Amino acid sequence: MDAIELSPQGLDTPVPAIEVAGALLRATVALEEAAEEAAERDINRALGMKHHPGDVELAKLTDRLLTRCDGLSGGVDAIPVAERDPRAAGVLETWERLKADGPEDGPLGTWSYTRHLALTARDMVRALREHRAAQLAAVAPFVGRPDLPPLAPDAR
Repeated sequence: MDAIELSPQGLDTPVPAIEVAGALLRATVALEEAAEEAAERDINRALGMKHHPGDVELAKLTDRLLTRCDGLSGGVDAIPVAERDPRAAGVLETWERLKADGPEDGPLGTWSYTRHLALTARDMVRALREHRAAQLAAVAPFVGRPDLPPLAPDAR
């Protein structure tokens, strides 16, 4: 049965609804990838530091990484427990410990904390990407052919 929606002209004139599930899925994946790429920029910045960038710059980077980790942790937490690999489970524990402990006192405390946040964010991004790849691989795509039934990629 075709989905219908009511037209703005009147309640008695149905019009076909447009299937938007595919478009929503593509948009969701695009948003997730954009968030992951933004996190990767901060991860690379934190892990690539050879010298202390200064207290203000380090504080800004730490704040961004805290925000990134908070957002990414929601995605990792949304992975069903049965589908989580050990990295995903471990990274959530690490994130909780980093949130609870905060940076240690001393000149290297904030530096080390920022690097640990970056490593945690990196593991979260990897876990999310691996899960998404597994989900997409589980769905067998079909090749559309004009005027013929769909052809599975394995069929030749």
